[in-house]
Amino acid sequence: MGQAARGQEADEVDRQRRHPAEGIFGGAGDGRGQRQVSGHEGRMTPQLRKARSERILQEAGIPFLPSLPCVESEEETELRTSEEVGIRICCLLCVAGTAFESGDSVFAEYLRKNRLWEHLSPQETSYLTNPTLNAQTSRNMTWRCEAAVVLMWAVRLFDDLPLPREETDTTEIVSRMPEMSTPPWNFIRALELRSKSEILDASDLIYRMHWATRQARIDGNKAPGGLVPGMVQEWHHAINWLTIYDEDPSEWDAVPTDT
Repeated sequence: MGQAARGQEADEVDRQRRHPAEGIFGGAGDGRGQRQVSGHEGRMTPQLRKARSERILQEAGIPFLPSLPCVESEEETELRTSEEVGIRICCLLCVAGTAFESGDSVFAEYLRKNRLWEHLSPQETSYLTNPTLNAQTSRNMTWRCEAAVVLMWAVRLFDDLPLPREETDTTEIVSRMPEMSTPPWNFIRALELRSKSEILDASDLIYRMHWATRQARIDGNKAPGGLVPGMVQEWHHAINWLTIYDEDPSEWDAVPTDT
């Protein structure tokens, strides 16, 4: 399914995440929460996956649009490599850490020291070069840790991916990352992607949740089912990057999140 199948609308994030960052990298950790976004037994077709997502949304009191198309099949989908995902997680968390810590340069120094700076997107590079220039940009960047959470789940650093109803506690993120004093490459190269089927389960449901939060905003209503719109936006961005949704495999800044 290409972009012609979905209509696109830009999202605005006008506030900072609630949870302060207590440092972005920490030790190892276990999974959390109850599985909601993914998980099934047996092979899923796109049609079955769509029906599963709609059933979850209905049970959660979240409206959905039956005419939204299916996401791509496993055969049509290509995933980023686990190493690409690990690098992106580190970049996202360093960007978010800088935003939470009012421009602290320790994260930029970490990226440069560990040869990760070259993997930043143009917008990330611009922000980290002058992180105190624009307060709104800093507020937006605090949400990048939620994009990282989806990618961390995709490489099994989180066991479960609950519905995005509460911002992720940053201590849950920190506990799953290596110490900043340790080069990240052994950690990155040891990561393992989940199955394509699990990732597409999450992709389909996140896509439909994003339609629900966007439609609520258009209608002037509160996000349904307790969903946090900023989380849903970041999750959709991350999962579309992971599944290389665009026909042109765009860099991070240009990933479409159309619904």
